[in-house]
Amino acid sequence: MDILILMTLLQMKHWYADFWIQTFSQTVKKGIYLDRVGISHSIDHVIGTLIALLIFSLGVHPLSPMTIIIMALIEGTVHYHIDWIKVKFGHKDMTNAIFWKEFGLDQFAHQATYLIMIWYLAFHDHLV
Repeated sequence: MDILILMTLLQMKHWYADFWIQTFSQTVKKGIYLDRVGISHSIDHVIGTLIALLIFSLGVHPLSPMTIIIMALIEGTVHYHIDWIKVKFGHKDMTNAIFWKEFGLDQFAHQATYLIMIWYLAFHDHLV
């Protein structure tokens, strides 16, 4: 059950950062490597992941503060690079079917990141 709670928290964070607060400028600037506006989107994810892991740690299964910080920073870095690849090399025309296939792959990559995080915690923090 703990795993499902953590996955739900991470998915809620993802929805909020990607679909609620992300600005048009962030979506465009993610394709310019190390652009501060593009990076700001990943910082939103780092903050969201910190909050999700903190809620999980306080309410469900204790995690060390270092684990929370390191996981949030790694997730933000991975998120940044997934988005950069999509925007830099992906199709821009939303009317083209390939755009939506690439968008789906992008979202799958983010969800796979969360599954890897949970897998890591399951084996290192005995998350069940």
